[in-house]
Amino acid sequence: MEQDSAQILIELMKAVLSKPDSTVVSAYITIGGMFGVAAVTAITQWLVTKSIIRSEHERLHTQLSSDFKLGQFSKWQDEFLTTISELLASTDPEVHPEPKREKVVPLIQKAQLLLNLEIPVHRKVNGLINELGLAVNNWEVRGLSEVLGIHGRLLEAARDAIYLPGR
Repeated sequence: MEQDSAQILIELMKAVLSKPDSTVVSAYITIGGMFGVAAVTAITQWLVTKSIIRSEHERLHTQLSSDFKLGQFSKWQDEFLTTISELLASTDPEVHPEPKREKVVPLIQKAQLLLNLEIPVHRKVNGLINELGLAVNNWEVRGLSEVLGIHGRLLEAARDAIYLPGR
């Protein structure tokens, strides 16, 4: 009897699998749909995650670049301010009637090295530094008021260079 029961069950399974009824077909469709939805969800989630990671990477890169540039500009400002202040103090005709070349020339060169001549304001500062250097090193004879005028123009141009990056 057991063999007959097993044979009957096998025949029944063959019949069900060869001619599935609507319940079995709907179960297959449901399972297939679940697998399809799972696949679409996984692909969508992967694409969204990839997009979010890319945008966060770009945002972080932009922020770090900006922070680095700001830090570099801040260091440049400090160095430039110190150099121009020392240059103006060393060439002030009221304080130093005879400026010392060995102190003034290195300050002029240092200030010029800090400038980017592609930037118009920096080009203007460079011209005024050259003019001041010629005047105080006695390569061109200038009066006290002319040297002080160069000082004033250099001070204004340096102020513009410090506070207007990239212009």
